[in-house]
Amino acid sequence: MDKNTVYEDIRRQIVEEKLVPGQWLIERELCETYSMSRTPIREILWKLTADGFLEQEANRGFVVRRLGLEQIFEIFQTREAIEGMAARLACRRGGEAFHSKLREIKKKIAKANIESDPLLVSHSDASFTGPSWMPRTTASWRISREARKSDRPHGNITKRSPAIERPPRTPISS
Repeated sequence: MDKNTVYEDIRRQIVEEKLVPGQWLIERELCETYSMSRTPIREILWKLTADGFLEQEANRGFVVRRLGLEQIFEIFQTREAIEGMAARLACRRGGEAFHSKLREIKKKIAKANIESDPLLVSHSDASFTGPSWMPRTTASWRISREARKSDRPHGNITKRSPAIERPPRTPISS
């Protein structure tokens, strides 16, 4: 096996949680598993560390990185911004069939109580996936949520999500 293949295999195992956060990676075991010497294995481990998959602890070795609460929050904020933009672009660029489907979904949303069960929309119309480049969660939930804001499919979608807005500053009274 070459180094790129081993790197991708270990990375895939981390992403698929076959190697779980906090799990130590033992160089000797990796050498035996991949039939490689320690030098290329160390290079792979350092690359995985540089890419954020592992952490290196002095005199101990490499461990699968744990995400803290703040990092998880940042990931969700980033996803929200990206998915919001994807929803806006889809609504702006969608053809008549796309907008027609949005109007149908909006009618279903009006009948459903989406505030109590946000997944209700994604399950209510499994056939709607939006453009092929858009993740299913974005297309079925985010677009539906944005579409219900206005009678027009592309209505208030250009506004930023309130969840990522900064809170208003309150004046300090003396």
